[in-house]
Amino acid sequence: MEFFIINLLYFVIAIPIVLIAFPILLKLCRDKQFKYIILILSLLLFSVRFILIFFQDTIGIMPYLIEDVIFYGLLMIFGVIFTWVYVFKIEQVSFCNIGGKVENVKKSIIYGLMAYIPLLCLLPVMKLLTGIHISFNITLGKILVAISFAVLAGIYEEFLFRGVIQNHFMEITKYKINKSIWLTSITFTLTHLFYLPFTGFGIYYIFVFIMALILSFLRAKCDLLACSILHSGIVFILVVFV
Repeated sequence: MEFFIINLLYFVIAIPIVLIAFPILLKLCRDKQFKYIILILSLLLFSVRFILIFFQDTIGIMPYLIEDVIFYGLLMIFGVIFTWVYVFKIEQVSFCNIGGKVENVKKSIIYGLMAYIPLLCLLPVMKLLTGIHISFNITLGKILVAISFAVLAGIYEEFLFRGVIQNHFMEITKYKINKSIWLTSITFTLTHLFYLPFTGFGIYYIFVFIMALILSFLRAKCDLLACSILHSGIVFILVVFV
């Protein structure tokens, strides 16, 4: 496990950007300007991810991460607070409004686990095209970093993308489910630009886009629990074994 104090500069840069964007988003939410909410929120989510690139020498870059447990632990806390403030204070919606109501826990778990199959089948293709190294040298640092990413995936990304943004796309498209799934998936993939390497014919982004489609489909047919089971688990696997 390592710790680079320079990584804390990330929060010095990212937090002011969030504090500037939140009042703008609050005004847009009050006026129900759904198109602009999606645009500004997507740019904000892209920005806080893009800033990580400037610290790649000391935090690593996906899929290879440096085991800076302190930084990634703080990033997890930052993501959870960001999500809580945005969803419940800016959007001012309830957990149920964004897909948090679970009517059938068994169904959600089964759907979430079944959705692993196509993504796990893509992993050998990704390995072949990019040459990523599968490692079974599992350390405590890797596990802790993987937990941080799993929480970020299951809460931060699912609440904001499949919860908030997909809801707004549903409203914009007049509740046309297929359109909202495609639009949410494209938006999700675009916010990952530059964060992943452009190697292997863009296979990382193809993987992200396919995962986004599956997640949005799960959200439309099920709930956020199913989405979180899939997203958290896949991210945990990738971080631990790469």
